[in-house]
Amino acid sequence: MAHGPDRILFIRHAEHHSQLGITEDGMPDDQSLNARGWQRAGALIARLAQPANGDAPPDAIYASAITEDGQSRRPQQTVAPLLAFLRARGHVTYCDAYAKTAVDELAEDLMTRKGVVLVAWEHSMIPKIARRLGAKSVPSDWPTDRYDMIWRLDRSDDGWSFEEIDQGLLVGDR
Repeated sequence: MAHGPDRILFIRHAEHHSQLGITEDGMPDDQSLNARGWQRAGALIARLAQPANGDAPPDAIYASAITEDGQSRRPQQTVAPLLAFLRARGHVTYCDAYAKTAVDELAEDLMTRKGVVLVAWEHSMIPKIARRLGAKSVPSDWPTDRYDMIWRLDRSDDGWSFEEIDQGLLVGDR
């Protein structure tokens, strides 16, 4: 019998480089999302919590921890609106305990989950996490200029199937 979730969704934290980052209170912060990033974070509710295609919303959400060597708040900020929406409508588990480089620990924890799991992480680490889970067909790199993708792993008879999906949330998304 297979263990672990039926589906794992990976997203990169939302935008940050092209404009000054700001906290949710509007204060300047170079470790936070920019205005477009906050727009994407809010728009993820429609894409992941109320999908038109009938997909189930996440049962668990992971975002990388803020640590001494990884001060970015962007992964946590990216999922904050979605998390608040899902918590107001029922139970969802949230975890921000793992540093962005804690690939083995994160993968082990992900495999204890059931249902659908969303992981918001630093883009350079996402392929490593997916491979650690045993996904063989994932690309070796997440494109550095793409904030508008979802990598979807679905449990299959021989491990994981992989699909790259465009979010299609904001003007200019592919």
